[in-house]
Amino acid sequence: MQALNQGIAHAPYIFSFDYADKALSAEPDSADVHNTRGIAYAKNSEYGSAIDNFSRAIELAPDYASTYYNRGIVYHSKGKYSSAIKDYTKAIELNPNLAEGYNNRGVAYKNEVDFGRAINDFNRAIQLNNNYAEPYYNRGIVYSEQGNFENSIKNYTKAIELKPNYAEAYNNRGVVYSQKGAVDRAIEDYNRAIELNPNLAEVYHNRSVAYENKGEVNYAIEDCTKAILLKPDFAEAYSNRGNAYNGKGEFNRAIKNYNRAIELKPDYTEAYSNRGATYGTMGDYELAIADYTKAIEFKSDFAEAYASRGTAYRYKGEMDKAIADYTESIILKPKVVEFYYTRGEAWLRIGKWEEAQRDLIAAILQGMNIAEVFHNTYDSIEVFEQKTSVKLPEDIVDLLTPQQEPFEIDKETRVALAMKYYENEELSSGLAARLAGVSREEFWYLMGDYGLSLFGTAEDLQEELENARKTRHQ
Repeated sequence: MQALNQGIAHAPYIFSFDYADKALSAEPDSADVHNTRGIAYAKNSEYGSAIDNFSRAIELAPDYASTYYNRGIVYHSKGKYSSAIKDYTKAIELNPNLAEGYNNRGVAYKNEVDFGRAINDFNRAIQLNNNYAEPYYNRGIVYSEQGNFENSIKNYTKAIELKPNYAEAYNNRGVVYSQKGAVDRAIEDYNRAIELNPNLAEVYHNRSVAYENKGEVNYAIEDCTKAILLKPDFAEAYSNRGNAYNGKGEFNRAIKNYNRAIELKPDYTEAYSNRGATYGTMGDYELAIADYTKAIEFKSDFAEAYASRGTAYRYKGEMDKAIADYTESIILKPKVVEFYYTRGEAWLRIGKWEEAQRDLIAAILQGMNIAEVFHNTYDSIEVFEQKTSVKLPEDIVDLLTPQQEPFEIDKETRVALAMKYYENEELSSGLAARLAGVSREEFWYLMGDYGLSLFGTAEDLQEELENARKTRHQ
């Protein structure tokens, strides 16, 4: 998992000593003295004493914008974002041209997942000082978290133009390029970040992910090792090194690295999942299931862990448990087409033809070439039947046989198929309508023909309540 360097960059530029009434600075109990002392405590991570001093400075000089700003930074460092926002806001009221205050408040809003206000504050900081690299950098982080990769890259690029030695911006831009699939450009940015600051462990880790995506696992291992040397408690680097060893087929080394990642970070869901995958490859399905179960305990909406645990159950021959897990994965991530195919194949193994056909057709309608996937796995229908001792009916064989013509299904059958997913509460009405190939309004209209209610899922109910709330306030 790639990590973005986030937050308020470059501590030397954070704290402010500025105060208009310099006459107070000669007094031992002056606002300036307490502000300066507060900064010293803050830089030494003595946050309680820092807050006490900033608060005393505010008592002595209630119009001291810099002290509100500085106290906001300390609250921010402690993860008390609401308190930080209040102090940044007060500092901005007292000094409307405080670009740093807008930037930092934007970061606090971002940490509170209030992306709209965060973007507004970064915009204002840039209006006040268009040579200020940090708000571009931070705005790039927000855009990347929203999946707006193009604007994210533009902002990181602008930050780099303003500050050519901005290693963190190169790193973050590399992460976004990697997310876009531009792995070589990502590596170029990671290389530049390392040239500028060879002590950033996160950059080596991120480059290792890129190398792994290229299949260059030896380079990935080297980078993970370098990251661990720089940061010995870097659980993600251990986990990713485990992935690289797994890719080389060195399963015992992979397990050792996952073990260390979990020791360092006992709630590290991805490390449990990755170790589970390795155990599964080794044929130890009991240990694989135990790891996937642990991952799910820590992250109840971990759809991929449910699907992987389902596969482990399938290899053990526990098909009911496998299908239950595949079903949960579909409910959690209904847009992942592979989940439908995998459950469809599980239905085949126990002779549930109607259910299998429904899932396989759903996979086809969402763009998956199931015949190709099936034959890549089993070579032929005959191999599958011999391996599973299951004789497939002709209509299923047709679905799994490569066709010259595109697969077609009439509207009535598509609607009936989608209604079944909706009835089983596996798809919302919106997703079911998309599967049916009709508008959501038409799908609602057709529900009556199938004896279904509009409020079939919690998601639908929540959406309708939200629509009603918006209408009421118009």
